[in-house]
Amino acid sequence: MTPGTGSSQLLAFIKFLRSKDVPVSPADTLDAVHAAGLLGYEDRTKLRDGLAAVLAKSTFEQSAYLEAFDLFFAPQHPDDKTSGGPEAENSASESTQTDAQDNPSTSTESTPSLEDLLQNPSAQDDPTLAGLMSSDLMNALQDGDESALAMAIEAAAEAARIDEIRLFTQRGQFTRKLLDALGETALRDAAIELEGNQPKAFQEIQRLRESLRHRARDRVERAYLVHAAGDTEDFLDEALSEVRLANISPHQMARMRKLMDRMARKLASRHGRRRRKKRRGQLNVPMTLRASVATDGIPFNTHWRQIQKKRPQVMAICDVSGSVATYAKFLLMFLYALQDVLPRTRSFAFSSSLGEVTDWFSELSVEEAVSRVNRVYGGATDYARALSDFSDLALQDINKATTVIILGDARNNNSDLRLDLLAEIKAKCKRLIWLNPEPRLAWGTGDSAMLPVTQHCHLATECNNLKQLERIIDTLLSAMHGN
Repeated sequence: MTPGTGSSQLLAFIKFLRSKDVPVSPADTLDAVHAAGLLGYEDRTKLRDGLAAVLAKSTFEQSAYLEAFDLFFAPQHPDDKTSGGPEAENSASESTQTDAQDNPSTSTESTPSLEDLLQNPSAQDDPTLAGLMSSDLMNALQDGDESALAMAIEAAAEAARIDEIRLFTQRGQFTRKLLDALGETALRDAAIELEGNQPKAFQEIQRLRESLRHRARDRVERAYLVHAAGDTEDFLDEALSEVRLANISPHQMARMRKLMDRMARKLASRHGRRRRKKRRGQLNVPMTLRASVATDGIPFNTHWRQIQKKRPQVMAICDVSGSVATYAKFLLMFLYALQDVLPRTRSFAFSSSLGEVTDWFSELSVEEAVSRVNRVYGGATDYARALSDFSDLALQDINKATTVIILGDARNNNSDLRLDLLAEIKAKCKRLIWLNPEPRLAWGTGDSAMLPVTQHCHLATECNNLKQLERIIDTLLSAMHGN
């Protein structure tokens, strides 16, 4: 990394870190800018370790930070021996000696410089060539001044705004912009003039142009890997979060689990930090007076009637019949990924008969538990029997701190749904939420009993993708922890 990279590159790196799920606050950003100002940008290792002290605060963040730093601040020319210190210089020297031994002609004949090739009256009188030979870019290319070239490329990259690259197909377009910002047009014009009358000078110009194009292309590709990679990941996650859960293919499950974990961490961070205000209740006069006897009736120590609050709990009732089994799977996976902020979750599964499956999730991994649920309780749907079984199993455990979530399409093969049992559950719980994977326009069509169901729920909503599910759970957590 060169000194010319500056704080703008550091801010871009922090943005890249955030795309890698490393949280960086504004205060962290200021600390990083201060640290970089103290350490400088010349020593890559020192900069990496110094920024790690303020930007990576956990093992996960440390690993993600190191990977991101190596990618973002990759050396511009890994094969360049001039920036590798004494070992690289020795290596380059040995390589030169070896080449001289293998090819004696190269040790006795030196390639004439472009300036020597242009030592003729017609070339010296040409203002285009004269201006080219006096340009800083040409001098840096001819002298092999890597520092000057790197600084020129970074300045041109900022002018060409190559950090805006987002698509793989934009590489050529941004490479051209970068070359124009560098002043490569002068090299191109000189090559056109020299092509016919000075072939050796033309070949040397073309060699320098090709070297510059390689450098520009490398810089653009690094910008793509850094900026487009993060945006592409965000784009894919955003698209996946809006895909119907039933359409998630097996090869997308790994990304889906990662996305769910990230959403769960965000919700846990948002709702886990809340502090409940302690409600003292009403003054307990008899106890206060009794305690004041020791102080001649002066009530130095007041006593209050403590309000016993019931702990909130969630009961999830999932239809795992063929039509909605996939949605139940993701709901259960999401709920159990949030156990830090939803510590009392009881789960029930049904197609026809209903059973509690809470213990399976404590004994097995979520994936194994969901697989067993589908295996044991899958089949034809019978909501009447399921609600009756639930009433026998858990109705007595429902109180005004309980949220009941039912996931199902409310299609009961034109049979009685037992809305009376649903009404009884609603009367006993704090809130009853029904999640239906079907579009709202399909409610009430065919054998759907969803329209009368909505009258017996506090909330009935469409839920068929991860973004909708996250929003619903976020609302639920806000209501539970906001009391």
